[in-house]
Amino acid sequence: MNTLKHLVYFASALFFLFACGHRQEAVKKESDLIEITHQQFATNAMQLGTMESKTFESTVKCNGTIVPLPNGIARVNAPLPGIIKNLYCTNGQYVEKNQKLMEISGNEIIDIQKDFAEASASHTRLKNDYERIKSLYHEKVTAEKEFIVAESEFKTSTAKYNGLRMKIEAIGFLISKIENGEFYSSYAIKAPIKGYVSRINATIGSYTDAQSELIEILDPARLHVQLSVFATDIAKLKIGQTVRFKSVNSRTIHFATLSSIGVAVDNDSKSIECYASLTDKKPVNAIANDFVESEIITSADTVNALPSEAIIKTETGSFILVLEKREDDNYLFKRVPVSIGRQYDGLTEILDEKIDELIAIKGVYGISMTISE
Repeated sequence: MNTLKHLVYFASALFFLFACGHRQEAVKKESDLIEITHQQFATNAMQLGTMESKTFESTVKCNGTIVPLPNGIARVNAPLPGIIKNLYCTNGQYVEKNQKLMEISGNEIIDIQKDFAEASASHTRLKNDYERIKSLYHEKVTAEKEFIVAESEFKTSTAKYNGLRMKIEAIGFLISKIENGEFYSSYAIKAPIKGYVSRINATIGSYTDAQSELIEILDPARLHVQLSVFATDIAKLKIGQTVRFKSVNSRTIHFATLSSIGVAVDNDSKSIECYASLTDKKPVNAIANDFVESEIITSADTVNALPSEAIIKTETGSFILVLEKREDDNYLFKRVPVSIGRQYDGLTEILDEKIDELIAIKGVYGISMTISE
């Protein structure tokens, strides 16, 4: 009988040892402490760290487009119709303000110079006649009717002369040269701003007029971000807030400052257009009309935080493992309940008082199931 009992006890012991040998090594509990062996610590790639103060941001995500400021883009037209004689720029070329872009010739250029020269000569003659008759009128030598006719003709010639003179000066011709009968055969179109030539709609020998857009110039230093914000988020925005953005195919983050908040909803996109000024110290190598992913930082708070993977969540709440001590190369942790708040960028806000001890901040998932058993 005793032999049978011994056999039963021996078989039970063997079964227990066999089961323990094939089961994953359990986490030992001593009183209220949780013991994790060095092997478990290494196998689960656990790491120790501390609770830190981190900045948590509230943001409004939106789509954006790099667009030029009103004074950062110029579309060049010919002030006087004619034939394109020469081109002095190419697409993508950087040009300075007042740099010659093209040369235009044609009969219209000759005609306006001829009209101005004739108007100048007539204006000079009528001015002399007016001055003479005016003097005689004041001396009671000339009739009032003759004085009125002379004055009227002089004012008419003055208006015609000044109008043609302004057109001539806009083209860039010297007034004195034309008045002396020396005409220009062509005139040059110059860049109104500095920047890069983004489009050319001109070829040598083609005819152009004042309605034809010939060249477009963009100044990369005068770009800003156009943001499409949903109406439900507008109340969160304030002038001066920071905007982060990046091109779709780039990892480089750039910054801008919210400078304008729209007041009307676009019927097509159902969003409100806002604008942000670029604030990078160096000009952003941006491309006009380029689509960018953007977010507006509406608030920023400094909070106590831990990596989200340091939080062990159970049915009864959340807790973390705080290192109590080390014994024989093993780690003894205590379970500390925590109240959690927002999550941001892989971190979780801890609403309780800051804990200064070392905390298991990585690798706790592999042992959390064993701890909760």
